[in-house]
Amino acid sequence: MSAGPRDPGWMAREIAEIPEVVARQLDEGAALYREAGRRLARLDPPVLVTCARGTSDNAATYLKYLVETRLGVPVASVGPSVGSVYGAALRLSGAAVMTISQSGGSPDLAALQARARDGGALALALVNNPDSPVGAGAGMVLPLLAGPERAVAATKSYVASLAATALVVAEWAGDGALAGAVARLPEAIERALGLDWSPLGPAARAAGSMLVIGRGPGLSVALEAALKLKETCRLHAEAFSAAEVLHGPIALAGGDLCALVFGAEDAAADSIAAAAHALAGHGVPLFVAHRAGAAGAPPLPGRALPQAPAPHPLLVPLVQAASFYGFAEALARELGHDPDAPPHLSKVTRTV
Repeated sequence: MSAGPRDPGWMAREIAEIPEVVARQLDEGAALYREAGRRLARLDPPVLVTCARGTSDNAATYLKYLVETRLGVPVASVGPSVGSVYGAALRLSGAAVMTISQSGGSPDLAALQARARDGGALALALVNNPDSPVGAGAGMVLPLLAGPERAVAATKSYVASLAATALVVAEWAGDGALAGAVARLPEAIERALGLDWSPLGPAARAAGSMLVIGRGPGLSVALEAALKLKETCRLHAEAFSAAEVLHGPIALAGGDLCALVFGAEDAAADSIAAAAHALAGHGVPLFVAHRAGAAGAPPLPGRALPQAPAPHPLLVPLVQAASFYGFAEALARELGHDPDAPPHLSKVTRTV
């Protein structure tokens, strides 16, 4: 008797839920996200501080580029230990702090958030568990509405963080085009989930190390991809801005190094192309996620990985993340690892 189809694990199920999660956010959370954007517009903070770790910190990188490029407000990632270990007083009168967390349960995040509030900042919490210490300590809670996430490796909560962030920033900046594009995300992500990135598998398995390249908002998905390759596939990968590659990491070219490049359809596209050509010119096997011929996307060398059209250039990282997650889950299983329960990790990491 032949074996039946493999029962998908938690990670695979949660990846498949991403379009439904974003649709739920649009239905149940959009009004709250817009209100957060209006509050930030009224406050007009001189700086926005982010408080996050791991996958949520990768999401904070996306927030950083949206706020800095759309509003000109500097965004600073403050180490949670500043509040939890060092107990430093923060001078943030008139500023805002955004804590991003799936669980909202880590003491160091709650401590930094409290220090920021004590220092005069408006505290917003983007959390999947509003009834958490982070949620309880915020001035305004923005639920991710991702539903329970049981796989140790966060996936749907990452994309949900980016989608919510895009709506907050769209309202804050008065960017109707971005807000309207987010409304079309569920369909775009559904298409992204059906794409085949398996050609990257043999190169990833053979590589001693991988460079993962992005820039601007796309640096967020590069950071997230490198993290997932480590925690689910147990492959060494490091993410760099396309600009930083030429300042040192390119010296690693040769041997068993390969690179995954996340293309862009905004002002970062040309510099990403320059970094890709430099890597290819030094013999690095290159795999590139981009849409050949898309507006604002110059040709890239290397093996193309399919990319679903995004409804806005700033939303490209969300569709790229969806396709990558499916690849990473399948690759982990091919390598004999359980992507739902990576060794030495737990779902809620409580650092101090």
